[in-house]
Amino acid sequence: MNRTSFRVALLTTAALLSAAAVAPARAQSSAPGGGSFPGSILIPASNTSFKVGGYAKLDYTYDFSAMQPIVGGLSPGAIPLDANVPGTKAGAGHSIHGGSQFTASESRFNIETRTPTGYGELKTVIEADFTNPSGLTNGAAFKVNSNSSGLRLRLAYGTLGPFLAGQAPSTFRDTLAEPETLDFGGAITAGVLRQPQIRYTYDAGGGLTIAGAVENPQTQVIDATTGVSTTNFGAGRADKLPDFTAAATWVQPWGHLALRAVAREIYDHDGVAVSADSFGWGLGASGDLRTWGKDQLLFQINGGDGIGRYSNALGLVQDTVVSTATSTMENLKIVSGVIAYQHWWTDQLRSSAEGSYLHIGYPAIISGAPLATQNQSFITSHVNLIWSPVPQVDTGVEYIWEKRTAENGQHGFANRLQVSSKFKF
Repeated sequence: MNRTSFRVALLTTAALLSAAAVAPARAQSSAPGGGSFPGSILIPASNTSFKVGGYAKLDYTYDFSAMQPIVGGLSPGAIPLDANVPGTKAGAGHSIHGGSQFTASESRFNIETRTPTGYGELKTVIEADFTNPSGLTNGAAFKVNSNSSGLRLRLAYGTLGPFLAGQAPSTFRDTLAEPETLDFGGAITAGVLRQPQIRYTYDAGGGLTIAGAVENPQTQVIDATTGVSTTNFGAGRADKLPDFTAAATWVQPWGHLALRAVAREIYDHDGVAVSADSFGWGLGASGDLRTWGKDQLLFQINGGDGIGRYSNALGLVQDTVVSTATSTMENLKIVSGVIAYQHWWTDQLRSSAEGSYLHIGYPAIISGAPLATQNQSFITSHVNLIWSPVPQVDTGVEYIWEKRTAENGQHGFANRLQVSSKFKF
């Protein structure tokens, strides 16, 4: 064999060996039925990828203080207040201690599809769980027989390129800066969790995205005379304009920073004595900082005028106070913040600790007895230890401490131990 023939044979052999080495990887990446994103499958005779996901979760709680229903997580607004009178016993429910509960109501499932189009990727998401559906009142037999809970819509939206329409997390929310808790209620500073909206997101490059949205409005009103809280849903009342939200998020290898804003028309018209409106606004800043390993420090701060529903998802904070006598309206001033840290002890074991605070400032339009019964501030804190023996399983224990303070000085505390197991699919 001459030199030229030897070189050709050598190159041919090397090429064949190289092709044989990469063939398994190619076969794996283009396996029949494989979808375009992790865990998905390709629907036959289409270019749409489809995935079913979710988890089954069991929660056990023991309340050292007055027991609260476990479905929906611990709510600081439901903490019983003390009597606030020296020498007397605590208020109703405040002195009752101890109670065990189990629930699987947080379990959820979701369906996601992705389809390439000439206008960008088409994506759809639908998700539901069984926690506190609106309009469902659990009766005395709720936990006696089947511990049944109704199905609740969480997410239902579609995206096409930069456009989103449907029920999704509010643009005035930073999910990347929310601490991990076993308690479904979580930190108190998370605002409106999910609501119908239309959103446009612009990718500015370098990890920076800018989003703007119109979202579902809902004014929450306190009557200055009675102190009773109502909303504009039903009873011949309505909101005239949607809420306008915007956010800028900068994601980098060291973490992320986010700024956001909301502008609202606060409106109340009962057709009888009141016809009033005002301007509501809010600003927020948040982020996370990766310290060492997988550890991270998270923070949020929010504030504004007339943004009760954007300050807490539990409906604990109203937007405005209305006087039926003078048909005037003045907004509540809200400030809230949270700081949290997550530490990874090993690749399977992690802990999160958070502390959050929310304060409500009331206008002079409400005073006397109606003011005294209003909530002034809330404090929540969670400390947990979570073990993931495999990536699809989380099991852990968490201690929760919360405080509720009213304008008249009354206060109450909640102490809960929670143990949870989550099995993801």
